[in-house]
Amino acid sequence: MRYVFPGFDGEFVVKPKLDLRVLFIEPTTRCNLKCEVCFKQHWMDQEGEMEWELFEKILKDATKFPRLETIVFGGIGEPTLHPRISEMVERASKMGFKTYITTNGLFFNISKLLELVEKGLTGFYFSVDYMPTSETPLQHVSAGLVLERIKYIANWRERMKLGKPFIGVQVVVTKYNYKDLPGLARVLKNHGVDEIVISNLIPVHHSLRDAIVYDGSVNMEPVVEELEKLASRGVRLRLSLFSLKTERRCLFDEARATIVRWDGEVSPCYRFLHSYREYVFGREKQVNHYSFGNVKNKDLDEIWVSREYTRFRFVTRNYYYPSCTDCWLRESCDFVRSSDADCWANQPSCGDCLWARNLIQCPIPV
Repeated sequence: MRYVFPGFDGEFVVKPKLDLRVLFIEPTTRCNLKCEVCFKQHWMDQEGEMEWELFEKILKDATKFPRLETIVFGGIGEPTLHPRISEMVERASKMGFKTYITTNGLFFNISKLLELVEKGLTGFYFSVDYMPTSETPLQHVSAGLVLERIKYIANWRERMKLGKPFIGVQVVVTKYNYKDLPGLARVLKNHGVDEIVISNLIPVHHSLRDAIVYDGSVNMEPVVEELEKLASRGVRLRLSLFSLKTERRCLFDEARATIVRWDGEVSPCYRFLHSYREYVFGREKQVNHYSFGNVKNKDLDEIWVSREYTRFRFVTRNYYYPSCTDCWLRESCDFVRSSDADCWANQPSCGDCLWARNLIQCPIPV
């Protein structure tokens, strides 16, 4: 199988491969929190959770990808709210996949979190944005309780000498917590965390537009210097940029990843998983859900090697799309108002994607 795509001065011949490596599965869009900074508080999407028959179908399809090693249970919702999440982890782990879960760490207690490990879970990605003593208008997780659970799991791991679970922590940087980042990173390191993923905020409501730190309003150099010192002392640090750069790099695409929504829709990344409004350096943009097919109707491998999805990956992998974020026409161009298309005829458009500018980080095991 091969596809021919037109170029500026010729044609590109692309032969799709079953090279999927990381599969994200969204078990549910329900959550036990109502965080102001979350997409979920500002969308109109239907809530739902994945049916077991659909999950089984996804796992069956997953076996057709020879390089697929990792399944991550996560999306826009709290995966532990799915009534059969422990069974999901156990089923995928027994099939030989490395399994991870993204969680706020609050719905399950310690025994339930450790039960996931006993079922085969490879690792966690917890959300912790603030020091336990912080009081900010955007604080959305009981950091003290989550840190206690992280420390307990790390100590349990050491006692059991299992070598797992891997413990990762995601931190979202805003004007309200950037000064505390080095201190928070030290606490996380002392609690036994293996990796800290420091990402930036994407404002999903106009009230959050001024909370970002990557618009030049904050000097992040001293903070970055302190964080980099910690990174050389036993904890892996994935650090976002804090200013817009020319280079584009999509970690999700480079990892050969995809994500299946709770209802079976296959989206190319987190950004297109649901429909919501975002603010790109203060400019309002409508991001619309995009799917290359539904695994209820087609097999995942068939969707992955389809002409449309193959073209999308070819375009994004080679960055054949405009740089809308710093285009001099961005304030007047109709294309930048939504993610539906761009002036290079790409559908959907990644031209304004802050993930591709390394300002936002995905929870991808690397």
